[in-house]
Amino acid sequence: MRSINHIILTLLASFSILSASAREVIDLNGGWRFSYGAGFDRKMSDVTLPHSWNGGGGISYFGIGSYLKEITVPQEWAHNKRIYLRVGAASNTAVLLVNGRYAGEHRGGFSPFTIDITPYINFGVSNSILIMVDNASQTDVIPLSSDRSFYGGLYRGCQLIVTDADHISVLDDGTDGVRLAVRDINDSEAMVDARIMFDGTPGADLNVTLDLFAPSDSAPIHTSSATVRIGDDGMAELTMPFTVENPVMWNGIENPFLYEAVVTMNNNGGAFDSVRLPLGLRTVGADRDGGFMLNGRPYELRGVILHQDRSGKGAALSRRDIEEDVSMILGMGANAVRLTDGTHDEYFYDLCDANGIVVWSDLPLNAGEGRGGKGFIDSYAFKDNATRQLEEMISQLERHPSVVMLGIFSNIRSVGDNPQGFLRELNDYAKEQLPDRLTVCSSIEDGSINTITDLVSWAQYFGWESGDVDDYLKWADQFKKGWRDLMPGVGEYGAGGDITVQGSTSTAVRASSEYHPESYQAWFHERYADMIDETPYFWGTFINSMFDYGRPRYTTDGKDICDMGLVTFDRHVPKDAYYVYKALWSDEPFVHIAEKRNDKTTGFNRKVKVYTNLDSVELTVNGKSVGSLKPVRGRAVWDVTLQPGVNTIAVASGAYGDEVTVEAFSDVLHKELSSAKATGKAKK
Repeated sequence: MRSINHIILTLLASFSILSASAREVIDLNGGWRFSYGAGFDRKMSDVTLPHSWNGGGGISYFGIGSYLKEITVPQEWAHNKRIYLRVGAASNTAVLLVNGRYAGEHRGGFSPFTIDITPYINFGVSNSILIMVDNASQTDVIPLSSDRSFYGGLYRGCQLIVTDADHISVLDDGTDGVRLAVRDINDSEAMVDARIMFDGTPGADLNVTLDLFAPSDSAPIHTSSATVRIGDDGMAELTMPFTVENPVMWNGIENPFLYEAVVTMNNNGGAFDSVRLPLGLRTVGADRDGGFMLNGRPYELRGVILHQDRSGKGAALSRRDIEEDVSMILGMGANAVRLTDGTHDEYFYDLCDANGIVVWSDLPLNAGEGRGGKGFIDSYAFKDNATRQLEEMISQLERHPSVVMLGIFSNIRSVGDNPQGFLRELNDYAKEQLPDRLTVCSSIEDGSINTITDLVSWAQYFGWESGDVDDYLKWADQFKKGWRDLMPGVGEYGAGGDITVQGSTSTAVRASSEYHPESYQAWFHERYADMIDETPYFWGTFINSMFDYGRPRYTTDGKDICDMGLVTFDRHVPKDAYYVYKALWSDEPFVHIAEKRNDKTTGFNRKVKVYTNLDSVELTVNGKSVGSLKPVRGRAVWDVTLQPGVNTIAVASGAYGDEVTVEAFSDVLHKELSSAKATGKAKK
């Protein structure tokens, strides 16, 4: 597998080539002023984008936040230039004023959007850009309610895009104006349509060239040309079909093969524009016997759920943050991600394309605990916004071969205003626009709502929210026998684990409690991983979640952090449960001793558990060998006897090893120390 660093360098090289065209993309992330409330405030503070006004995991402010920036626009741009402002995302609605004049707005907190600001610019002098962002829940913007944290702010940054008057459009739902749609594909050829949007001078004739490159080839493997005329409305659209002979398939992690399409435009008068984007060729499907299918073959999805936030930053993630997340996902051996609550940063999708990670991306049409858990209102405004956000999601994700599943809805109930008719409309639209993708939902009820999308999935938390862990097998058996007409998957499962809480796995643990020992979480995932392998008839399973995330629902430390992640919110500590899956999924050799943070023990007998993907491991205690074991499903367990005081426990397999120190007390001494500590009389 190629390293993540190699992939990043390749992407950066591609981005640098873009700047060689007449289109200028200017970073606007520095030099902003911010204040709470609408409009200019003398007490505005300096901020740099990306920026969320709520950091950590909790939400301290719902309402409007205002961002102000001054830019000077060169006088020479007044002749034959168009100027656009692209916003990566604004949570959840945004209104743009340029020099005090209304220039546009966007309603939806997860998609990039672009606004033409040319008519409002004063050339040669300073211009004010004011963006008022509102993260309060509104009845005409999805999501209506959620149990996630929506942090507010311009959390993906801004760019100024400067083009010639005639150019490839940047107003096509926040895209660069070029879409690639695979019409048909087989072993000998792939037939693709390039749809290109243009803006410019009415009556202008544009010459358009499309070149297709294979990786590492300097010469194109296909070239085609066409001419298009700008209409009276200043717009034009051109479809350029082309064929890829003997296509190499994008085949997940095994071979994430990407072609590159370069579309170039000129108008015979000096105007020039160019856009490049990846092309991945693949087919997807699913059936009850083979599960998820990639390029006609069964492809086991080892999935995790990813939320778009991080400790101390909220949703304002940097590229380095995104790269770290992808590295940890790949390092664990996962090959699929479910991206919740709307479109994520495009850079994440770029990395999934380049690394072969299969993506399920959710529309933020979901229900949480707010507004009584209701996620749907049968109003024109609500449905119009949901439709518009789906249109944007489809436009922006069509270019990414990694995105093979579109999540239409999550946890919507058929009570009150019945949503099913509208959900079918959304699903039909998605299938019409992207027939080479699968649609999916996350369901929490029985009945006809489960027949709307291609695939259906359930959230299952047996042993965490209710029941016993092994109830999963009973539920799965019922599905196998009674629901042959559905394509079921497990869209989420998991349990909390707090690294500051160490305790026995025999203690009953529930989500509603503040007691979430890390050891229980690891045991929970051991058992679920085993049971999932016993039930291979689901098309996919996704762990909730890869990282701890902000959610004002279950709290262990008063900070509104959901601790169900396999890694801590700050990404500093992979929990033991992370290594449960690394042992089963990853080929990268490793050895990890479990329960390291439980470094004090009462009594002198202790079990030592090791997670590893190596064939044999040897344990030593205080330098003496306890013996070697062959791990079973990535786990090896020894019963050891410790000496009073500090003990060194080490495990090794060839060049790989791990070590921990554990302090052992007698029962009596441990009780005396605990009592002294509680009364503040412990001796130093």
